[in-house]
Amino acid sequence: KFVSIQKADVKLDETEEEKKRFTKVKDMYKPLTDWWKDTLTDFTEKGAMKAAGVKIEKVEVSKRLTESPVVVVTSQFGYSAQQEKVMKAQAFQNKDQLSMMSGRKTLEINPNHPVVTDLLAKIKADKSDKAAVDTAQVLFQTALIESGYELADASALVNRVYRLMSKELGVDPDAPIKEVEIPEGEDEEEAEEEEE
Repeated sequence: KFVSIQKADVKLDETEEEKKRFTKVKDMYKPLTDWWKDTLTDFTEKGAMKAAGVKIEKVEVSKRLTESPVVVVTSQFGYSAQQEKVMKAQAFQNKDQLSMMSGRKTLEINPNHPVVTDLLAKIKADKSDKAAVDTAQVLFQTALIESGYELADASALVNRVYRLMSKELGVDPDAPIKEVEIPEGEDEEEAEEEEE
């Protein structure tokens, strides 16, 4: 029997020992999955992605991920990313039907990925950590793109990426933008070099 790997309810064969281990991992990551669900619900229903119409059903630990930190999947009867693109392209689409059938998304996290384990440690220490919120939202938006979904407003993602890059470079992301000051002696030196 063929099933779509993009659907949330994919069942994989596993032993009793693997099932027990997975249950323990789920319990260990419960603080992160609950926090991430609340963060994404605020982000998609009240925040920057409100206009996109994306709804989050749940955040859960994945059995299918090996390399990626996260993936977005849809419910069993919801549209896949490709089906959503086709429906949005239809000339006489019904927006209510599209939002109903696009379904709620499930964010699956890879408990073995270093970014996810770091995020768990961060939110255990401080649930309001701004860097953790930015990271969670960037991971969600990049997972949407990777899974084939479209972002209605890419500027929110771009701004978060800029903030994260600034922090990585040791620059205050909220620092005001200033015009570059040119030292006075440099104009004369450049003029002399051009004459030679």
